[in-house]
Amino acid sequence: MLSNDELAGLLGRVALRDRAAFEQVYRATCAHLLGVAFRILNQRERAEEVLQESFMNVWNSAAGFNPSVAGPMTWLINIVRNRAIDALRSGKTERATTF
Repeated sequence: MLSNDELAGLLGRVALRDRAAFEQVYRATCAHLLGVAFRILNQRERAEEVLQESFMNVWNSAAGFNPSVAGPMTWLINIVRNRAIDALRSGKTERATTF
């Protein structure tokens, strides 16, 4: 696992559209973040979709990351958590399990 400083540095590079940095962030955090989404949604397929959507959000909004406000993992977890809660509220997971 990367240190907070290393992860924050990578997110700074992601803000500059550095694909290699984005891949490093993904590889270092995806398992933990998938677990966050899964605990909320209780459905692996939907958790994977939420994770993918979340990383698109990370790619597009990395410039908004401010290490003086939150640590990098806290910032990433909040993105995934909010996406998962939105998915849960939209009822997509319920409809998927009833068919």
